[in-house]
Amino acid sequence: MSTRAAAVALAALLSLGPARAVAQNGTEKDLTVYGHADYDWTIRPLDGDPVELEAFRGNVLFINLWASWCTPCVREMETIERLVARLADTDVRFLIVAAEGERAVRRHLRRHPYELPIYLEVDPIPREFGLRGLPTSWVVDRDGRILVLHHGEAVWDTDDVERFVRAVLVRRALPAATPTPIRQAPATARTTRPAWPG
Repeated sequence: MSTRAAAVALAALLSLGPARAVAQNGTEKDLTVYGHADYDWTIRPLDGDPVELEAFRGNVLFINLWASWCTPCVREMETIERLVARLADTDVRFLIVAAEGERAVRRHLRRHPYELPIYLEVDPIPREFGLRGLPTSWVVDRDGRILVLHHGEAVWDTDDVERFVRAVLVRRALPAATPTPIRQAPATARTTRPAWPG
């Protein structure tokens, strides 16, 4: 699937799925939940001390797991960077986590300097996140619910994605939601075409 087709597919899914579920007044209806975040995950800022994901509990999180050797990961980075700029007036926390060693990440960043909060994975991501390969991205709401689980490359700097994240930020009370089970599959070193879990 081409990058353009992936962008169209993601935009359509976001506009017809969770984005539609968050109403103008911030209440939710028919919200799809892909699971709950496990905050027992240690990551480390490139130039800082290790931190538990627990430190980010209560924030809306955009998490992206990537590696410098993963071509689709690298291709989508610029769109994540532009999404960060589009949401600069919000308190969304972006965690761009490299699933490889520090030396390889620094070498990559010398060639491709991003204005992104880059972290290193200290421990493997918990299985509750449903990782199947790289890249994978998640949007987690303030209550730890995984509202977006996207395997594969995507174009993130679209109006639909921005609208969805802003809607998650302003939502009110949460209904009791039953998580949609995440199918577990072994992570692979090769990426596949973008696919929305279903």
